[in-house]
Amino acid sequence: MKHIACLVGIAGITFIFFLLAFYVEKNIALYNMVVPHAGVQLDQWLDSFWHWAIVGIIISGVASLFWYILGQWVFKINRWEKSGKRGIWLCFILLPVVAIILEWIFTKKAQAGAWPAYLFYALNGLLCYYLATALCSPSSFKYTPLLASRVWRRAW
Repeated sequence: MKHIACLVGIAGITFIFFLLAFYVEKNIALYNMVVPHAGVQLDQWLDSFWHWAIVGIIISGVASLFWYILGQWVFKINRWEKSGKRGIWLCFILLPVVAIILEWIFTKKAQAGAWPAYLFYALNGLLCYYLATALCSPSSFKYTPLLASRVWRRAW
């Protein structure tokens, strides 16, 4: 049952980032800030942002799921400090980083106001992965994400 709760937690965190990207970032924050280049309508630019935001959030969610699956059913340890798995956790963060770079490259250019979109891409990808792994890692690895011990002490 605990496994289902963690998997639902990862999916829930990912879904929250979907909602934030659509309702807050796209429709509120960027709608009034972005000035697209000539020939590109604002709605087209925002659709491009939304498309790439979804890609980044999905990749972050999948990376979180991979981390959970490996930690729960593949890695076997007694003490997380001695396991040396933080390096693997850091390798998984490369997936959202690659997604962020692709988002920056393939988002349509704008005359002004695009920098918040790039910031949102980075925050969506990195925070989605971090929160999902810090709050929903397997119990043997719940302190493996950076600063997760502080998150757990303050959250619970």
